[in-house]
Amino acid sequence: MEVTAKIAEFAARLKFDQIPAPALEEAKKAVRDCIGVALAGSKEEDAKICAEIARQEGAKEESTVYGQRLKSSAIHAAFANGTAAHAMDFDHSFTLTGQPTAPIIPATFALGEALGASGRQILEAYVAGFETTGKLVFSLREASQDGWHAPGILGIFGASVACAKLLGLNAPQMQMGLGIAASMASGVVANFGTMTKPLHVGLAARNAVTAAKLAQSGFTANAQAIEAGVGFYENFYHGSPVDPRPIEELGKTFALETDGIRIKPYPCGGLTHPTIDATFELCAKHGISADMIDAVDAAVTKHTYNRIVFKVPQTGIQGKFCMPYLLSRAIIDKKVGLDIFTDEAVRDQNILKLAEKIEMRLDPNLNASNPGGRPSRVTIRLKNGQSYSCEKQHAKGSPDVPMTQEELRGKFTDCARLTLDRDTTERAREYIERLETLSDIRPLCQLLRG
Repeated sequence: MEVTAKIAEFAARLKFDQIPAPALEEAKKAVRDCIGVALAGSKEEDAKICAEIARQEGAKEESTVYGQRLKSSAIHAAFANGTAAHAMDFDHSFTLTGQPTAPIIPATFALGEALGASGRQILEAYVAGFETTGKLVFSLREASQDGWHAPGILGIFGASVACAKLLGLNAPQMQMGLGIAASMASGVVANFGTMTKPLHVGLAARNAVTAAKLAQSGFTANAQAIEAGVGFYENFYHGSPVDPRPIEELGKTFALETDGIRIKPYPCGGLTHPTIDATFELCAKHGISADMIDAVDAAVTKHTYNRIVFKVPQTGIQGKFCMPYLLSRAIIDKKVGLDIFTDEAVRDQNILKLAEKIEMRLDPNLNASNPGGRPSRVTIRLKNGQSYSCEKQHAKGSPDVPMTQEELRGKFTDCARLTLDRDTTERAREYIERLETLSDIRPLCQLLRG
């Protein structure tokens, strides 16, 4: 099975005009969402620390570090912006395995700004990277390993391909870049709920730029590093079946068109979103308020149960992965917004009192209706003895339950306004929405400095 070579050949051949129109529209939607979230994330402490490291390095000023009034090298900017893009856990995800494409846009924009790339080149590179990651994800659909964090493990391949595309590398050079990236893949789920979770994305973006630059300079790696006997598949997903068909589909079908992305309406772990949606629906439909509730049962799948691990959050970051806290906020606040994930907010006694009545439990009988399903079921029992249940297969923001254009633009504006003024926010959004017309992305990047 020639995986590394097939990815490289696809990426090297791909031209902007070959990309289906729906895939391009989805790509621009992804760019807008990621940049908006990164601007908001640039205010988080983990992103500030990474940006300060870039500042201290005093590297060549060629690429924007979002929201920091700073320019640094493409490598350092990708590192800081990648961390910012995942700092709030608000970045979009894919049909499977969370947010494996999160490093692609920070890496692509950092390198593209340094090169003076056009909007068409950025979109072409992003699509090549997204399709690489998407097909790798599908090739591992039946993998049983659940301890790797997809952005750092799989996203790095898409990001390295995107960077190689911007550098104009040929297929053999791209194979080297992929081989180098295989030795840079990293990220364990044990670090969820800490600053190191978004660091996985920052490292993947940084390493992708590095891998592409090394390959451009003649650096060598195993040309079959993904599929080799002691390569990526075998070491990271030992013994798991690998399906070659998605790799064969590269360039024939586009995951951006057939599967799309899942935009997050809530800035917390995506696996919690169907449960939050079900809670909102029950409360609205039956007029339920916190004082009426006796108990809440949140039934989830094994994947969710193993990753949404905190019962009582001690920090704002832990609150993003604590089902009782999130559902309490949904019931009391009637929203799950940007302002509830601080160390002070998660100590709100009214919220914690209700959270004591909420239990998340594993239900092995919950099954996805299709490959993109993330089923959960919420049952609210009231003090008067009445009980109401709601099951959700798909979260709001997925292709099955899409957000409106107004909601998508509203999310960008809400995120960007944490860093930019109103006029700059609108100008940045307009640039992104006509990205393919830009002869040079540097004026857009200049706006993102803050």
